[in-house]
Amino acid sequence: MSLWAGNRLAAAPETSGQFEMERAGSRFPPALEAEFRAVCLEHDLPRARLSTAIYLLFVVAVTAMNMLGGLAPLPDAPLETIFVLRLGIACPALVLILCAVDLRALRRSYQWVVGSAVVALGTSVMAISATAAAAGLPQFQMGDVLVIVYGCLFVGLQYRSVIVVASLLVAVFLILGVAVGVPTSDLTFAGLVIVVTALMAVLSAGRVERLQRIRFIEQGKLSELAERDGLTGLYNRRKFDSLADSLWEQARRDRRALQIVLVDIDFFKIYNDLYGHQAGDECIRRIAHAMSRAARRPLDFSARYGGEEFVLVLYGPTEQMSTLPEQIRMEVMEERIPHQGSTVAKVVTVSVGSAIGAPASGRSLAGVIQQADEALYRAKKSGRNRVVDSGIVDADATTGIFELKSVS
Repeated sequence: MSLWAGNRLAAAPETSGQFEMERAGSRFPPALEAEFRAVCLEHDLPRARLSTAIYLLFVVAVTAMNMLGGLAPLPDAPLETIFVLRLGIACPALVLILCAVDLRALRRSYQWVVGSAVVALGTSVMAISATAAAAGLPQFQMGDVLVIVYGCLFVGLQYRSVIVVASLLVAVFLILGVAVGVPTSDLTFAGLVIVVTALMAVLSAGRVERLQRIRFIEQGKLSELAERDGLTGLYNRRKFDSLADSLWEQARRDRRALQIVLVDIDFFKIYNDLYGHQAGDECIRRIAHAMSRAARRPLDFSARYGGEEFVLVLYGPTEQMSTLPEQIRMEVMEERIPHQGSTVAKVVTVSVGSAIGAPASGRSLAGVIQQADEALYRAKKSGRNRVVDSGIVDADATTGIFELKSVS
């Protein structure tokens, strides 16, 4: 799953009704649906590659045996036509599927490319089958069944694509049978077999996709449990480190900046001593909720940084967001959580430290976090319940309070 899949899964309802809806095969919201498709395709590509390579070798081997006389030719059927269908349509279609599997440029249109190739492959196979049936061989060829099963279940087509491809293959089979003059009784029996095969393949593809959706949801939930702080629901420190590093690299590529905002509850130990740990947990949860509301944009996120300390990471901060640290401080005060042990107010307050840095400045992520930490330290030393902003951190900024040097 990608970096932000957990955010979207966490935002989705987790009720049993929602889960049953996913079991029924409904689609996810657009962004999550696209990610689900990408995950499924990556999972299906090895199987598509192997099965297509086997199919291609089979077609080449059968054609070679026909050419060498190892297989009896079809009565009244020109071998040149069969060779053209196999080597001119079937083999190029299979090669195109292999290219779609391995070339990222084609993978963006994977469903269209592979779906069209499967229909072309099926057309060539069914043309040979219809020619054989018209020449008096058994009513249907195993190749017709094989191409339907292969195209519907082995190349990574989505359920909706499978429905379209299976319907087209059935139509092609019937049209070719009529066109080459297959006897009605033979065509009826063979057509019934092909329709049942296609129906079973479609039902199997639908079942597979429903199972994939359930697995996708469950893996997302397990990932969320491992990445979230159990008390607040925010990301934990380990996930913060991972996401912050990833965002820093993205900021390097995009030549953008990150803003680190550290928030610490004032006199929290005294609060715990006065009101008890259950009240302390509830206090932390309410402040965590204020932090989560501050992460409004897709790449922004908040995390529990320590016991009573939180962090907010803002990607590409704008001038309009400069007041966000102060808004967090005010929102916490507006919660009106009583705190008789505080010397700055009779309600719970927070101190906030903020810093902005960019990879292009020559500064490291650790250095920007250090600057935000030192700004938080100054906020607490100067009276608490306030915001100290270090501003934009450049390569020459010093970090003297904690006697630590930024590592580039």
